[in-house]
Amino acid sequence: MDVPYSIDVLQEDESQKAIITGELIINHIDNISEELNNSIDFSKNLKLEVTNPSSIDSTFVQIIFALKKSIETSGNTFEFEGKLNEEVYGLIANAGFNDLFKL
Repeated sequence: MDVPYSIDVLQEDESQKAIITGELIINHIDNISEELNNSIDFSKNLKLEVTNPSSIDSTFVQIIFALKKSIETSGNTFEFEGKLNEEVYGLIANAGFNDLFKL
């Protein structure tokens, strides 16, 4: 079964990068959360990159905050970058998440 999102985690010695795209919405959030928790090493620094998602909602934003807290609680750094299309950018800006997405 094809999933409408993709998650790629690239591991290095002391850091990792997770690249996420697709439908980042409540319909898929349990699977997204499980896949991230199984793919990410919480003992390493994490750079999370959301690249041109087709849709995003507050449940995914909650996942980002939870990842950030878990990584930082273990003494590592969390970096986030969002590359959003105009429609998603508008939704995120109107919801007040500009700082998280560095908009």
